[in-house]
Amino acid sequence: MKFGLIPAALILLSGTAGYGSGKSIVTDDNRNYDKPSLQEVTAGKIDRHYIYSPQMNETITVDVWTPEGYPSPDGHRYPVIYMHDGQNLFDSSTTWNHQSWEMDSVTGKLIAEGEIEPTVIVGVHSVAQTRKGDLMPENALAYLKGESGPNLSAFLDTASVRGNAYAAFIVETLKPKMDAIFRLTANADSTFLMGSSMGGLMSVYAMSEYPETFGAAACLSTHWVGTVDGNTAFSDAMYDYLAERLPRDGRHRLYLDHGTTSLDSLYGPANERIVKLAKSAGYTSTRSDSSALPSLENFVDTGAGHEERYWASRVSRPLRFLLGR
Repeated sequence: MKFGLIPAALILLSGTAGYGSGKSIVTDDNRNYDKPSLQEVTAGKIDRHYIYSPQMNETITVDVWTPEGYPSPDGHRYPVIYMHDGQNLFDSSTTWNHQSWEMDSVTGKLIAEGEIEPTVIVGVHSVAQTRKGDLMPENALAYLKGESGPNLSAFLDTASVRGNAYAAFIVETLKPKMDAIFRLTANADSTFLMGSSMGGLMSVYAMSEYPETFGAAACLSTHWVGTVDGNTAFSDAMYDYLAERLPRDGRHRLYLDHGTTSLDSLYGPANERIVKLAKSAGYTSTRSDSSALPSLENFVDTGAGHEERYWASRVSRPLRFLLGR
């Protein structure tokens, strides 16, 4: 199947890091491929890995951030966040639009101030040419109904859908390698997903497909709408998919947010439907007891648009949601 319901503006915003100047730190194959520029960080440490994915039949660039003091001398194991669009997470000097999430500085500051538990961040790089198909919730497409509109029909012919292969790569290939290399708490309660736009879709999708692996998903500016022509076919399909597949065991957690300008101005109604669905499935924004964290948070960032600088300005919220003490 071919897929790709992203308007031109969003394709640009998906951008990739500059190529050609990066260097390999860890690699597990001898294939030739372009290497993204190595990101520098102002807090903690970053390690570059090139990992072959048999699911996708290509080598994936992965940047792993560890906090100050890692590894702890007491043998402490760390929670982990698997993040999409890893090339945009740490270093704005290497990104196409000179913006980044600033995950190193934001996360490092929260850890230093004792607000969150020290964590490891695994940033999975995307490539602009395949990103929209790689991050597409593949099984949700089976829930599409009726006439989807000319824009969605056109999108279905532009990129191969590999969402299942991408999610399987993280679970079956990447996670075992990360668990072996780094001191991670490997259980689902300490293994999280985070992403924006299409990465938001993939985060809630991967948690729903692999609830035994991921305990929480943080979805920023999630691209619920598919096309921008007002057709609700894709958002309806995502809703119907999650109505059946969103974990309901009382152990999973979900963070949602969106801005109110540019592409984010389209997300409100669909996002609110998902919030209501999550609440009906037992997710709650209140603590069930003194030790339990809330299982749902929804935030509207008034005035914010669809760019990394906006996600950087509020990523402390999902970090506190996932890792707060």
